[in-house]
Amino acid sequence: MLITRFPSNIVLRILEILNENTGIMKDTDLYEALRREFDISYHEMMRYLMMLEIRGYIHVSSSRENLRVISLNPRIKEYLTSRT
Repeated sequence: MLITRFPSNIVLRILEILNENTGIMKDTDLYEALRREFDISYHEMMRYLMMLEIRGYIHVSSSRENLRVISLNPRIKEYLTSRT
């Protein structure tokens, strides 16, 4: 089922997916999870990740060429976990 494609829905879902997966994921795994719910391109996902990183919600690091690891800020993880 595709969810309505508002930017806020996508951003929130990125944070939820990361939280559900111990707070750390490869970019390709995150992209596949998002594709199941949204009609989104890899480029669009990267723009959302950049916005979240600038705001301090996540950190994106390159571990190898063409492999990025996305990690959730521990304070955000704690907040998301306390909400459930």
